[in-house]
Amino acid sequence: VKVDLGPDPDIYLARVDWTPDGSALLVQRQTRDQKTLDMLRVDPATGKSSVLFTEKAGERSWINLSDAYRPMKHGSLIWRSERDGFGHLYRFANGRWTQLTKGDWVVTELVGVDEERGRLYFTGTKDDVLEQHFYALDLKKPGAVTRLTERGFTHSAVADGAAERFIVSRSSTTQPTQVYLADAAGKRLSWINENAVSAAGHPYRPHLASHR
Repeated sequence: VKVDLGPDPDIYLARVDWTPDGSALLVQRQTRDQKTLDMLRVDPATGKSSVLFTEKAGERSWINLSDAYRPMKHGSLIWRSERDGFGHLYRFANGRWTQLTKGDWVVTELVGVDEERGRLYFTGTKDDVLEQHFYALDLKKPGAVTRLTERGFTHSAVADGAAERFIVSRSSTTQPTQVYLADAAGKRLSWINENAVSAAGHPYRPHLASHR
C-alpha cells in the first residue's frame, strides 16, 4: 500500500514510526527548505494520511530534525521542539500541547519513558551549558526537573525498555570516559568501566603530574 505523502514530491521523508498498538504510522514530512515539518498519521491499511500537527521555523532559522520523541500507549506523544527558542520537551494529547520543560537551556536527548510511573528521562544543559546532565521529570509536574548525575562531568545515557535501569557515561577534562549502571533515581549500582586514571597500570597514570 502506497502512503499518501501529499501532492509535492520534492520533500524530505524524515522519520517513520509505528504507534505502540500498531494501528497507525507516524510520518514526519519536511519541506525542501527545511522550514516546515508536518507530523502525519497514516492508516497502514489504506495509506491515507492526515496532519496531526505542524512545526514551523522562525524567519531566520530552520527545523532541526530530532529523534527525541516517543509515541505513548494511550495515544499521546512526547515531542522535542524549539518553538520557544530553546529545545524543550512537550506532550501532545487530544490536539493540545503541554510544555514539560522550559528555560534558557536545551534538552539534548530523550533517553527513556516509564509510562507506568509517568516519568521521562532525558539529557540536557539545565545546570551548565558546558556540562550535559541526566535528568528525570514527572509528567504530572511539568517544569519540575530532577538532576540525576554529578556536577563536574558531561554525561550521556541509554535506558532499558522499561526505563528502570540506565547505562551512564561521563567524562571531564581530567577524567576520561567512565561507564556505570544506575537505577531510576540516578544511584550508581556498579561500575562497568571505572577507568580510574590513578589506578596502577592505567596508561595515563605516568602523565598525571604534567596534566594541564
